[in-house]
Amino acid sequence: MDIIGKVKELVQKMNEAGIPVPLVRLNGAPTITGTMVFLSFTTAWLGQLGKMAKILGPVDLTQANYLFGICLAAYLGRKMQGNKDNVTIDKDETK
Repeated sequence: MDIIGKVKELVQKMNEAGIPVPLVRLNGAPTITGTMVFLSFTTAWLGQLGKMAKILGPVDLTQANYLFGICLAAYLGRKMQGNKDNVTIDKDETK
């Protein structure tokens, strides 16, 4: 069983036990990498807004921006496949 299958099994067990795991849905299907991108983007965005509004003070947001970049790379790495000739984008989110 691959890592995606193990995560799906864990989420299903948690949902059956009454622990809801909300996931972002893209094209009607839940996606873990999409959820990670959404949460990391929101964290980085709120941090930047708080820093611009002088609410957070001298806070280094480098780690939040790195987290967003890593999550975005994971999402795009799943969706985009390429070789030396072209790059294809997977339309099916359930793979």
